[in-house]
Amino acid sequence: MTFSLFGGAALIAVLYFALRLAGVSNYWRGVISGALPTLGVMFYSLSHWPGGDVVALHLALYVATATVLTLTGGGRQGGPRQKLHWIPMVIIGFFLLLALLMASFVTISTRGLPPSVAQWFLPNAGNKLVYTGFSGEVPHDEAAAKTVSQYLKKSLRQRELGWQIEVSGLDQLRPNQPGKVTVSASDSGQQPLEGATVTLDIKHPADGADMGKIVNLTRYAPGRYHAQVKMDRPGQWVAVLLIARGPDNFETAKEIIVPAF
Repeated sequence: MTFSLFGGAALIAVLYFALRLAGVSNYWRGVISGALPTLGVMFYSLSHWPGGDVVALHLALYVATATVLTLTGGGRQGGPRQKLHWIPMVIIGFFLLLALLMASFVTISTRGLPPSVAQWFLPNAGNKLVYTGFSGEVPHDEAAAKTVSQYLKKSLRQRELGWQIEVSGLDQLRPNQPGKVTVSASDSGQQPLEGATVTLDIKHPADGADMGKIVNLTRYAPGRYHAQVKMDRPGQWVAVLLIARGPDNFETAKEIIVPAF
């Protein structure tokens, strides 16, 4: 987001001065340089919706950048430069500061505070891993109540199976770095669980229900399964482990934190 935000502002400046060299009037070079990146972001958002706050932030910064360039670049080339009145300068400075604050807030909400900064504000943050990004909304409607009931019934059936499951490697996952996740499974008789299908479904709470990362684990030893997992971004995630053997199913979930640094 930071790249598209400030990269788009830089593109507006490049377009503005290129149109100035081409002899386009100040008004139209401000309109064209601001409109092209703005329309680009809007069309891109139709197929890759990043959220209303992110789109609004891009539009506000792009329009503010084009406006500032139009106000400050209206003098003729080679002619004497007129000093800008202090009132427009204050307005320009206010919107630039506002854009920087909004960019900071959106970045913190999606990626969280850096650990070195979080320990200044949060108690005992220096002694453990803390993620401060927004994890998404939690449903509390009738459908959520039905889900809880189904979960309780599923938990009872799983306890009756008596399977023993151990998962390792989830806490060591890092962004854009493949990490090995291992599952050790045994049945009620303490024998390796053979002939099972093991799947790992990793979701971000703020993403939609159809989004997520599904990884199929392969058997490498009796009752042992593994896979390489690569996370595309940091944050707080929910890893759901699904194990199926014949008519029997086992499901467990774990909350994991992928640090940004």
